Amino acid sequence: LRESELKHGRVCMLACVGFMAQQFITLPGYTPTPDALQAVYTAPQSGMATLLFLAGYIESSVYEGQMTMTDMFVNTDRQPGDFNFGKSQLKGSDKDIYNMKLKELNNGRLAMVAFGGMVHHNLVVKGPLFPLFPEGWQGPQGSWGLENASIFGAITNGQIGNEVVPP
Repeated sequence: LRESELKHGRVCMLACVGFMAQQFITLPGYTPTPDALQAVYTAPQSGMATLLFLAGYIESSVYEGQMTMTDMFVNTDRQPGDFNFGKSQLKGSDKDIYNMKLKELNNGRLAMVAFGGMVHHNLVVKGPLFPLFPEGWQGPQGSWGLENASIFGAITNGQIGNEVVPP
C-alpha cells in the first residue's frame, strides 16, 4: 500500500503543477485552452498517444515488465517507492533522510487532495482554474445551477431574506 500511496502522491504533485501551468503555457502545435479539463479534447491525437506510450513505458520499466499486483514485488528487496532515482540527493543522517521521505509522503497526500479540489473547481464553475487572470473572462455566470433550485440560490437572488419582521 505504501508503494501505491507514494506513486499516486508523486503523480499528483506533478499533475497539480501541470494543471495550473496548462492555463498559461501552451506547447507548440497545441490549441490554447483555459480550462484544463477541456485540454484533453483539444490536444492532437499524436500527442495523447505519445503521452500514453510514455506512461506505459515508464510503468513497465520501473517494475521490469511485471505489471500485475501479484508479481510486481516478487524477488525484490527494495523499499516501497525506491527506484534508485535521485538517491544521491538524499544526504545527511538517517533521521534527516527519514524526515525528507516523510515530507514527500505528506506533500503527496496534500497533492492528491489538491488535485481533486482543482478538478472539482473546474467542474463547478465550468471554466478555468484562475478565472481572474485571463482577459475578458467574467466568472461563472450562473453555471452553479443554484439560482432557483436551492435555499442558497433564493437568498442570493433576494427571494428570501428581505422580509420585514414586525417589532
